[in-house]
Amino acid sequence: MLALESFDLTQIGHKHWEAFNAVLHVGSFTQAARLLRTSQPSISRLLKELQERLGFALFTRADGRSWPTAEALALHDEVERSFVGLERIAERAAQIKEQRVEQLRIVSMPALAHQFLPAALARFLKQHRGVAAALQVQRSETIASWVSTRQFDIGFAMLPMEKPGVDIELFDPAIGVCVMLPDHPLAARDVITPRDLHGLAFVGKGRDSFAHLPLQRALDDAGSVPDIRVDTPIAAVACELVANGVGVTITDRFTANAFTSRGLISRRFEPDVPYNFGVLFPSHSQRTELVEEFIRFLRAESLNCRPA
Repeated sequence: MLALESFDLTQIGHKHWEAFNAVLHVGSFTQAARLLRTSQPSISRLLKELQERLGFALFTRADGRSWPTAEALALHDEVERSFVGLERIAERAAQIKEQRVEQLRIVSMPALAHQFLPAALARFLKQHRGVAAALQVQRSETIASWVSTRQFDIGFAMLPMEKPGVDIELFDPAIGVCVMLPDHPLAARDVITPRDLHGLAFVGKGRDSFAHLPLQRALDDAGSVPDIRVDTPIAAVACELVANGVGVTITDRFTANAFTSRGLISRRFEPDVPYNFGVLFPSHSQRTELVEEFIRFLRAESLNCRPA
């Protein structure tokens, strides 16, 4: 029998688990703070309190990012399940209190949730004062499961994907761009090719990334071997590394646009590396007019993110 009394979590709240979840997904206290619209010291304080209560470390620092410990990974799935339950209770309570009858429940992969979705959602809500929304961030595989069980109305995930219980449409047929600092030697070029990357410091995609295989194929075909300084499947982490002087990387245009405020620029990469973002809906469920209107709005908004 586990000594449950040794874990006093009475002082641990929703914000602690929210901070834990955000850092685990984006790999950075700073990026987690931006995602949650709070400060980096606040994220650090919440995780320090959580680790003290749990009695074990949740993250270690290496290669410019925060890596989850084995204990954090073991805890993660249970946190995710309880997280969704708590959010649904809170959302329903707020809906009852404020007598809101229309709500958007959205779950997205980090690439779209980093900047594009929050900014577009804010503009949409300004036009629809009677609408409430919930936005969760998760991995593509889990997104499909949550949408299939109707925990969310809309999901955004990377394609290709097959999952019973969801209808999948192509949201954006994005292609990869090469991201770098303005003073990088490649910045003078309009188009970057695999040969241009040979021997250059590079942030790789990681074998878990959807873009890993097509990018590696393009490099192999050109006989190009970049100097991979860091490997990560998380696009925001890759761009943060580039912003701190670690070479260049290939990423989707949504993430690239989000990092213009960090001084990064992007150039077209050829051959195309596909980043096909899909929108997922629960099967056998009538979509509301609100959901249809929101998707139309997002498709129009995404045109503003297209490279010149």
